[in-house]
Amino acid sequence: MRRSVPSWGAVEVRVVRPELWLLGIVVIALLLVEVWQSSRMAALSLALGQHRTALQQADARLEFVRAEHERRTTRAELAPVADDLGLAPLDANHVVVLPSSYLVDDDAVRSAPGTVVAWAERAARSIVPDAMARGRRDR
Repeated sequence: MRRSVPSWGAVEVRVVRPELWLLGIVVIALLLVEVWQSSRMAALSLALGQHRTALQQADARLEFVRAEHERRTTRAELAPVADDLGLAPLDANHVVVLPSSYLVDDDAVRSAPGTVVAWAERAARSIVPDAMARGRRDR
C-alpha cells in the first residue's frame, strides 16, 4: 500500500528530456558553423585584398617598364619591325626623305642639355608630341 506524502515533503525527480539536450546541441553546432564561416570569409577577403594589391603593383610596374622601353626605342630600331609587320606607308607620297644636313645629330643635342636649342626641343616636344601609329579600323 502506498502512503500519501504531503507535497512539501515529496522529493521531486527531474526527468531528463533528451529532446531538449539534442536541440541545445544542434543550436550550439549551428552557431559554431556560423562563426567558422564568418572567420573563413574574413580570411578569404583578406587574401583577396592582398592579391588585388599585388596585381595593381604588378600592373603599375608593367606600365612603367613599357613606358621606359618606349622612351628608349628609336625610330631606326622600329623601322625593321614595322616592315616585318606590314606597317609601311601605303602610298609613296607619304614617305618624306630629308637630306642628312637638315637633321641634327642626337649626340650634339644630348651633349649640351643646357643650351637654348635643347630647351626649345623639349618645349616643342611637350607642345607637339611625337606621332603615334593608329590601329586600323574594321569597316
